[in-house]
Amino acid sequence: MTAPSETVRTIHLRVDGPRAAQGPLTLGQANALQWISALTDDHFLSLDQWVFTVPAGTTLDRACTALAGLVRRYESLRTTYHHGPDGPVQRVARSVELPIEIHERPAGPGGAALARELIGRLRERPIDLSTDLPLRFAVAVDGDLVHAAVAVYSHMAADYGSIAVLGKRFTALLAGTASDRDEPPHQPLDRAARERSPQSRRQAEAALRYWSAILRRRPRCVLPRPVVPVAPADGAGPDGSAPALAPRSAELHSPRAAAALDRITARIGASRSMAVLAALAAVLATRSGQRHVVLYSPAANRLGARLREYVSTVSQDGLIGLDVSQPDYDALVRHAGTALLRANRNSVFDAEALQRVHDRIAHERGLPMIRDGVFNNISGNAPPDLPTIATAETFIDWWTPAGFDNLLLFHLVRTEQSLILELITGDNRYVPDAEMEGLLLGTERVLAAAATDNIPLAQIGEVAGITPIARDGDWHHIDHSWIQLGEVNRMLRLALPGHAQAFVVHPDPRHENDGGDGTIVAHLAASDEIGGPAQAHLACLRRLAGSYTAMAPHRYVLHADAPADPTDPHAWRDLPVLAEGDGRATHAETEGQP
Repeated sequence: MTAPSETVRTIHLRVDGPRAAQGPLTLGQANALQWISALTDDHFLSLDQWVFTVPAGTTLDRACTALAGLVRRYESLRTTYHHGPDGPVQRVARSVELPIEIHERPAGPGGAALARELIGRLRERPIDLSTDLPLRFAVAVDGDLVHAAVAVYSHMAADYGSIAVLGKRFTALLAGTASDRDEPPHQPLDRAARERSPQSRRQAEAALRYWSAILRRRPRCVLPRPVVPVAPADGAGPDGSAPALAPRSAELHSPRAAAALDRITARIGASRSMAVLAALAAVLATRSGQRHVVLYSPAANRLGARLREYVSTVSQDGLIGLDVSQPDYDALVRHAGTALLRANRNSVFDAEALQRVHDRIAHERGLPMIRDGVFNNISGNAPPDLPTIATAETFIDWWTPAGFDNLLLFHLVRTEQSLILELITGDNRYVPDAEMEGLLLGTERVLAAAATDNIPLAQIGEVAGITPIARDGDWHHIDHSWIQLGEVNRMLRLALPGHAQAFVVHPDPRHENDGGDGTIVAHLAASDEIGGPAQAHLACLRRLAGSYTAMAPHRYVLHADAPADPTDPHAWRDLPVLAEGDGRATHAETEGQP
């Protein structure tokens, strides 16, 4: 919608770069293409966005020249993506027509709102990666002077680190501290060639082995809470399937936590983000009752001089595996630093090969390898339009985002002046507001307490003001995970056409009532569709996505029919067995598995 007294026009600038070229994708581009292809056109994460810092007195001509300079210098901004005979390829154009939206709008207060409005307009249409430039620019002018400039980029062109590079260079071009005569940067086609060297291939294979080791011991869910049944009136499907997700965001602003980080980092010699990660992991472990906390974490992958000014999508997921059985908070901070370093070192990989690793381990463990817990540290590249500190008090800002499906997504936005830690859940029914608030305020309390003293981890619950999730006899700790047997049986009813019942079997009967490790055995009536363990296992795997506290059975026992009382394990055992097994043997082995 055009604002009152606003005129909008689009100018087109011809931009000539040094070369035209074509070649394979980088690993980062291939990874981005994989997950972008799964998003809807209007998904918030389909595009990056940035608000440029515009020096006072900047004319429209100088601003447009600076924007054109970005497109000339960085080949990823002149690249389209196509299908080639051996897979996707990137095609760099030497010359392009660069459109820039010009909004004639009087300058005044409310610059942040204007920037959001301009970005919203740029986001209205999807970017076609095969025909469009992977970016859009807009500027607001009053007369001939620019008072706002914004951009949106496809993730194929620029990750978050890249858009920060672009933002800094735009301002430097306007200030005269950068020019087109600067040394050319490392380009995506250069990186693609390096990634095909024997050394780079070995590093990518080592990353798959690292991921495999953590995925084999990660919990089923980062925060296993009791499942609250949802009636059809509240959105559940007629077959009991999960309702549509209800996203929710809570953003903690805490000057107290930022001040605490000053003292914590001085005492331990660790980074501020490591201190926050350790506090968050301690709170999650205490609340969940799980010793292992596994979080996906986008890694910048910008080690080395050639990548500091690199513009493309080099960021890929890291996988942080934290063992929270450390003696105290300071030890956990050091452990978190080591874990974060290892995650970053193993965050360059072949995305398709990693997906095969995920699929194979999910099949073997009977657990979906979903990205349910994410820690995203963007504090090193905080956007320039962050609000200034207006209060010394802690507060939480609530809003409803769109298009998020992670169970817990933590954005570490800022650590100086006032800690800004955002928690987004894709499922507010499962993680309600009170739970979100408890996790955020608990993290703040741990940081505040750790500012004055090292905290034994056994006291984290008391310090954070949280208690472990209550677990009745339906809960069982199996394969590093808290599992609800009732949820397993609900999944069986949805997955299998005939009667089925799961039971937890303990190798040592003395542990039968303490919730300790055991295995799940499912007895079921065979049918035309389910004639063996392999078919039963695949049917269960397909139904696991709707539950955070269910897993596929470890063993399937098939009978001709069900007993009169399907809940009686002895009655099932008295029946003749048609077939039994773990159902895993038919899963195709992955080539080059780690």
